[in-house]
Amino acid sequence: MKFLNLSRIVSLPGRNVFGLVISGVNKPEIYVALTKLLAKYNVLPVNSLIVSRNGEVEITTFLDFTGSKISPKKLSEELKRIACIKNVEHIRPLSEGLIVDTYHFPLIVSGERACIFRKSVLKGLFRDIKEKFRDAGKVFLYYQGVKVGENVYEDYKKYVKTSREILFLFAEAVKAIGWGVIEILHANFNEKIFLIKLYESIECELCKPANEPCGYFSKGVIAGLLSKLTNTRLEVNEIMCIAKGDPYCLFEAKPGKESY
Repeated sequence: MKFLNLSRIVSLPGRNVFGLVISGVNKPEIYVALTKLLAKYNVLPVNSLIVSRNGEVEITTFLDFTGSKISPKKLSEELKRIACIKNVEHIRPLSEGLIVDTYHFPLIVSGERACIFRKSVLKGLFRDIKEKFRDAGKVFLYYQGVKVGENVYEDYKKYVKTSREILFLFAEAVKAIGWGVIEILHANFNEKIFLIKLYESIECELCKPANEPCGYFSKGVIAGLLSKLTNTRLEVNEIMCIAKGDPYCLFEAKPGKESY
């Protein structure tokens, strides 16, 4: 696995960074022309995002002009002369070497508005609430997670049909959004018994070190989703947790009463 830097904020102290948003017709010529111009003027891409829809393309690219003699304005003018490019917008740096993508808002994931929280923010949501409110905070996180799991079921059944497909789509999505890496060890839909590994859970990573399992929100999400998938209220227990030194978090789900 390799990390992905979303680069909504780019910090390169001492470098001349600038952002361009290039829109046009999605044809090979647009990529060839852009690559040739960057090479010609010694402009280095720092990070780029390409989104294509209905024959149109938008290329958002942060560029390093430090070793170049051309200015962002002049490069934009040359880009606009290319037939398949319709427009070029600028994202200006806040200060030398610091640039933020303020062009795009809101963020959208799978057709819904989304928001990115960094680790420093998530600490307040998942660790500090338990320290402040103790058992009440744990219960709150669990039932919050249950509702999220139920909503995940309603959302994912739009994309796949069977309960097994929804479960495995959930496992892949958890990794895609950066929450952790799921491995489904056992999934018996007849007996309604499940065993799920969660590697590198961001919730539990924030709680290190701890003397007990800390994945209350994750446990709730799993309980809410599996209860919907089996049409039975399932009890989920976290029997291993990285917060207390285990190599991964391990959740066991089976029919029973609700618990946190």
